[in-house]
Amino acid sequence: MAPPSLDDGPVPARAFSGRIFALILVLVAVTIMLAPTVRVFFSQRAEIQSIQADIAAKQNDQANLKTQISRWQDPAYIQQQARDRINMVMPGETSYWVFGDDGTSSSPSRTSGASGTGSTSSGVPWTQALWDAVRRAGTE
Repeated sequence: MAPPSLDDGPVPARAFSGRIFALILVLVAVTIMLAPTVRVFFSQRAEIQSIQADIAAKQNDQANLKTQISRWQDPAYIQQQARDRINMVMPGETSYWVFGDDGTSSSPSRTSGASGTGSTSSGVPWTQALWDAVRRAGTE
């Protein structure tokens, strides 16, 4: 038999060879071995993103706390907070509450001049001044 010549036309390829089967088998084995590793990789990436978001939130909280610390270094801020939060007054001021018609109270008002010892500016104790005002209101 004579070797095929170029003039005879193309030689048909085999439809399925052992090399293709071996290649497919290796690719399937590699895919099976890498699947858990890829799954772990993506889960760790998600965990890293979650931790980075948590770090960003903590840094934001830290910045807010540093801002609050710097505010509390200011004596004027401390004085304002003492007045607003626990109704403190400076020496020589009198604090009183004003109630409206609807029964709600507004923030305490402060006046200067009267000492905080419990007497009015005329030297009469506040209880006596209150009793005098009640008697005057009853007679009018």
